[in-house]
Amino acid sequence: MGNYTGSKCLSCGRTFGENEDIVVCPECGTPYHRDCYLKEGKCINIDLHARREAWRPEGTPAAPAVTVEKQPDTVRCIRCGAENPAGERTCRQCGTPLVNMEASRPFNGFEEKREDFGGIHDGPYNGTDRPGFGTMMFNQDSVIDGVKLGDYARYVGTNPIGFLPNFIRFGKFGKKLSFNFFAFLFTSAYLMYRKMLGWGLLTAVISALLGVPDMIYMLEKGTSGGLVIDLGIDLESASFVKVYNLMFYLSVILKIVVCVTANYLYYKQAHADIMKIRAGRENEDDDAVKLSIMTRGGTSWGYVLLGLLVNSIVSIGTVVVIGKMLTGGFVL
Repeated sequence: MGNYTGSKCLSCGRTFGENEDIVVCPECGTPYHRDCYLKEGKCINIDLHARREAWRPEGTPAAPAVTVEKQPDTVRCIRCGAENPAGERTCRQCGTPLVNMEASRPFNGFEEKREDFGGIHDGPYNGTDRPGFGTMMFNQDSVIDGVKLGDYARYVGTNPIGFLPNFIRFGKFGKKLSFNFFAFLFTSAYLMYRKMLGWGLLTAVISALLGVPDMIYMLEKGTSGGLVIDLGIDLESASFVKVYNLMFYLSVILKIVVCVTANYLYYKQAHADIMKIRAGRENEDDDAVKLSIMTRGGTSWGYVLLGLLVNSIVSIGTVVVIGKMLTGGFVL
């Protein structure tokens, strides 16, 4: 990085010290404290821009006016100001990515951009909770935990733009929790829809068991299609009310747990499935491999029906067992 010690920041007037966080204008090379540049929002050395000259430290002997023309064969680093040959991906002096140098990004914040994930429109993603990682650009060839984002998008199928930002958080920064509104509303049905068979069936069984008191109440009161079945249970008893309330609260807790973990569980399944499909198929036709990924992922209404069937069987079966235990049979 250039040595700016002793020079002054044009914005605040303070002298630069050693090891300070300094950024430079990519057009004229004027240095600023990063906070000062953020405050100004742009380079304020407009006189240099108008004359198309480069910044010089104070006390530097005057030199013949030299216009700074943007050379097609070089790129100036937005962090240290070094000139790099066109085509270089990172600065040879400080390592800063040289992608999109024309964009004004003269500070080391955290910014992600979704580019081409197989049909996803470009757009900024403001993940500002992890500062200090430099400008980060993601496209379909970016690798997240050993898997390309393009493969994740193919696996997800519908609504990839809703999943990929979370996949980046999970794979790059170790996050595990996120919010999924549909997972809260539909719980096991949503997991089955996303082909998460194991977790979907598990939550279907748990939901069925937690819903047994409610089913008993509906059967005893005749609110289920007008059919009244006497199971010999006192619905007004303190014990039944406690069980009923407990199961209700546990069902809400289950929904919340699935709501905040569904995306992470889906990411782990996608990662495992894609790695398994890609393993040992480097020499195969890539289109065939991509088709396998799309087929393995995606969504399934058939799985949703399977989950509902399992839920119904467990619910009805449990009520039948309880009825036989309490009355030896049903009384209609």
